[in-house]
Amino acid sequence: METGEKINRGLKALEEKVLDRNLCTACGACLSLCPYLRSWKGRVVKLDDCNLEEGRCFAYCPRTEVDLDEIYQTVFGKNYEEIDVGPARKIMMARAKNPIWRKKAQTGGVVSSLVDFALREKIIRAGILTPRDGDLLPYGQIIRGRKGILSAAGSSYVSGPTLEALNRGAWKGQERIGIVGLPCQVLALARMKTSKLEKKTPIDQVNLVIGLFCTWALDYKPFMAFLQDRVDGRSIKKLNITPPPERIFEVLAGNKLYRISVDGIRPFIRPSCRVCLDMTAELSDLSIGTVEGKEGWNTVIVRTAMGENLLKRAKRAGVIETRPLSKNNLNHLKEASLLKKRRVLDALNEKGGIEKAYFTLSPQLIKRILSESGESLT
Repeated sequence: METGEKINRGLKALEEKVLDRNLCTACGACLSLCPYLRSWKGRVVKLDDCNLEEGRCFAYCPRTEVDLDEIYQTVFGKNYEEIDVGPARKIMMARAKNPIWRKKAQTGGVVSSLVDFALREKIIRAGILTPRDGDLLPYGQIIRGRKGILSAAGSSYVSGPTLEALNRGAWKGQERIGIVGLPCQVLALARMKTSKLEKKTPIDQVNLVIGLFCTWALDYKPFMAFLQDRVDGRSIKKLNITPPPERIFEVLAGNKLYRISVDGIRPFIRPSCRVCLDMTAELSDLSIGTVEGKEGWNTVIVRTAMGENLLKRAKRAGVIETRPLSKNNLNHLKEASLLKKRRVLDALNEKGGIEKAYFTLSPQLIKRILSESGESLT
């Protein structure tokens, strides 16, 4: 490279480093910002070339170069160093008290009940959730009441452009916004906040981020073709994965329950998930997942003062109930999170070296991950 030559950090670089390499997470952070990008059937597609040398599409993407220490310093005031499940003030199990959430939502209904409570108490004025259309294609939607929350309850295990709703929203004044997202979406939000580019989204109005545990997400188009064939075209009502050791993908379609081996859907995991270090949405205020072996309960990781305050208020108001998370469950959660990180390091090493990753990790941190996961690179 000649001295003084500028490095492209716009759409051209996004195309070369992310889109062409099939590493897009379909998070939606780049959509409704640029006229040249659109979402189509679970993928981000480029409509035309763009000559900008630096753009928000590249700066916000969770799969372009990211300094994890810088991001974690901004959110938590310390470097990326707590490698098991990320920064945590408290870890517990919880469930919604209102049966409407436990019946409609996934597992214990904690995410839906907390968003509902935050809206009613005016902690936030709007939420951004991910409902699905008739055939499970996820999309981001601005919601302001219980009806919208119920429409988004449950999981499709398919990634969708949730954050596009933040970019395209007709926001009024200084509305406080809450967002529920996957780890890649939570990272994109943190990148929005730390970006030095002029902000044309209301990212500074986002004061509540609830992250969802995620091991992987599925690529919509091929997965749906597979699923429709398996359920004979019936309308899909709900999806669920049973806990180990069984690990069965359950599909309620029409009035019939179909059971598919999780191994049968692994071919549809997005390639971008295989390079994701984060299982527990570490950059959120609250991270929420399933308690293994405890039907109807969620694991909740409290990470920030905002998250802690919301949880305390919801518990005091009788919206949720909590219990201590057992040592065995906590240890298993940490092991699973570390295993995800270790698999990423192994995969990168096999493809030419960790130094080519989009994220920056010190050699010392890499050694810690390998040591504490009980594995080594091969």
